Amino acid sequence: MSLTAEEEPQEVWVKVQGRKGRRSRKKPASTAPLPCTPLPSPPSLSLEQVKADHERIAGQWKSSLSYSRLHELLSSNYSSISSSVATAVCFGLGTFDPPDGAWEQKRKAHIQLAAFLAIVEHLQGKSSHRIRCVLQEPVLNSVDKAFIESLGHEVIESPAGFQLVDPKTLAFGVHLYRDIYSKVIATHIPVMFVGTSYDVWEDALGVENLDWARMKQLDQLCTKAKFPENQADTTFSSTTIHWRTQDDS
Repeated sequence: MSLTAEEEPQEVWVKVQGRKGRRSRKKPASTAPLPCTPLPSPPSLSLEQVKADHERIAGQWKSSLSYSRLHELLSSNYSSISSSVATAVCFGLGTFDPPDGAWEQKRKAHIQLAAFLAIVEHLQGKSSHRIRCVLQEPVLNSVDKAFIESLGHEVIESPAGFQLVDPKTLAFGVHLYRDIYSKVIATHIPVMFVGTSYDVWEDALGVENLDWARMKQLDQLCTKAKFPENQADTTFSSTTIHWRTQDDS
């Protein structure tokens, strides 16, 4: 029997060890390699419509338990993180204007953007320097890009985002394809990473797959906490906040 929202345990930073010999019922959303580079579709929404959607959907998420618990989690652990983050890069957000009009896809894109910006805002409030905020997503159309830029943030083309990841980066990538995940951490382990955890990949793919050593290194260098979720919402399923506590050498 599942717990109610009020009965769920408080989120804490914990060291999660790989758990072998079992299979998880939850698998990463994208375990297969990305077959080809996706292309943006012509926009069907205006900039004003995307802004209105974001205000409504992000506002609903910010009034939820997921947001409040995320804020509590960051508040209890910001001191060693905020001063270290120089750049925040969001990968694989998706479009706010899917070509088939899929509401769930649109909703998740807005919530993930709201979560990414909430983390950046929290870290920025504790930092003495400006955190550069960048998004890389091949399927963003012209209106998507205009919306993000209207918020004061940058949109860059692949592979520029991967090249920005260094030991002072917040990397945010929820439900990334395995190949994209591998490229995010290929050169450096970021000081903070939000995405699928090692043990979830292990359950889904096994230990013999590409870039496994690098994924395990991320796991070993970080303390972790489950990203707070709302009931009956899979936006952040199998998502973990990784906080690097050891140097990436």
